[in-house]
Amino acid sequence: MGDTFQTIVDRDASPQDAPRLAERVVEWLVAEGIVLAEAEPGWALGDHPAHPPGPHWQKAVEDARWGAPEGVAVYTEHHIFFSNWAPGPPTVTCPRCENTITAEDDAWPRFDEPVDAWYKTGTADVECPACAESVPLTAWDWSHDHLALVHLGFEFWNWPPLSEEFRARMAELLGGHRTAFLPGKI
Repeated sequence: MGDTFQTIVDRDASPQDAPRLAERVVEWLVAEGIVLAEAEPGWALGDHPAHPPGPHWQKAVEDARWGAPEGVAVYTEHHIFFSNWAPGPPTVTCPRCENTITAEDDAWPRFDEPVDAWYKTGTADVECPACAESVPLTAWDWSHDHLALVHLGFEFWNWPPLSEEFRARMAELLGGHRTAFLPGKI
């Protein structure tokens, strides 16, 4: 069977902005009754505390008949999120020259060490093989939302599919930042 997750990330939140933005979103989720105010261990996979679903959790989903949700884990430090439901092979595009690299390209391994460094430190750059510019790893466009290296993410565990309207409202609360949606199953 397994567990499902749906993650909404803010691709533009800085380490300094992430806690403030997370607080804004959680306050809204609590006010709407979608989650409870206190994050507790045991409501998400692993030890990370998560907000249990609130009495009106169904406001966030397309169809409440398809499940009983678990918690919403909020991450406000550098974190790597992934999706294993994204369509097509992973690709990444340089924001400077718009060169696209697919997972099958010889250039793909150049991201291995920077991703490891970002995981450890929250910063890393990658030199584009096309324009030779050094570009922050987080500025690259990870297509189909396969991967997100961010400082702010909201992970919904075992929720029915989140509605487009709900996801759009979350994006509004994040101040127009670039967001990504990463669903998956483990």
